[in-house]
Amino acid sequence: MRTNHSNYAHRSVGSIVNENFAAARVFKFYGIDFCCGGSASLEEACRMAGADFDRVVESLSEDAAKDATSIPFDSWPTDLLIDYVLKIHHRGIRAKGPQLLADIEHIASVHGVAHPELFQLRRLFAESLEDLENHLQKEEQVLFPYCYELFEASEQGACGEPMHCGTVANPIRVMLREHNDEGTRYKYIRNLMNGFAAPDDACASYRLMLTDLETFMDGLFEHIHIENNILFPRFVQLEQKCVRK
Repeated sequence: MRTNHSNYAHRSVGSIVNENFAAARVFKFYGIDFCCGGSASLEEACRMAGADFDRVVESLSEDAAKDATSIPFDSWPTDLLIDYVLKIHHRGIRAKGPQLLADIEHIASVHGVAHPELFQLRRLFAESLEDLENHLQKEEQVLFPYCYELFEASEQGACGEPMHCGTVANPIRVMLREHNDEGTRYKYIRNLMNGFAAPDDACASYRLMLTDLETFMDGLFEHIHIENNILFPRFVQLEQKCVRK
């Protein structure tokens, strides 16, 4: 049976991933930005990525039929999603990032003469970890505590207090800009490292570093997707519902 492509054409890529996170794997394969560019329609996203729309839709349908274990993030309550971001993504970045940087530095010291792009990777990844730490602290100290309060107020049918910085849209705007910066950086890293394909002369440690780097990037993009396409819109809705005018 042929897939009805018109069902997908005008849907945003973010909403498609919200419905079934397995779609993220398809979009990654075709180079389609589903996190920072999650508001784009699938037709528009395919055009920007130079991907064939019909082929992408068929891949989405085939992947959905094979994968029944995708995490349904969009169905989770808001406080559970915040917990997941904090305990999986924030902890994961802090636990895995420094070790990955050490691995990159080691590989660059051994293979950098033959592969000078490794020195650029080392610089980019070190800058990313520094920027990500600043980003995580803003979420933990400013945005998430306030949004936990909004969620609790909503659950109790109570009114919440206005945010000290005016509206929740203000810190969200900052987070979106920083997400976009990181998304751009990691797309550049992917191209720099040839899609994480190991060169012919790569040793086992080099290949493992590339695998770990790709896994780190995938986790970061899941983080950005959950916040940009699910949590942040919910935060705005909660504020509109719960905060005294």
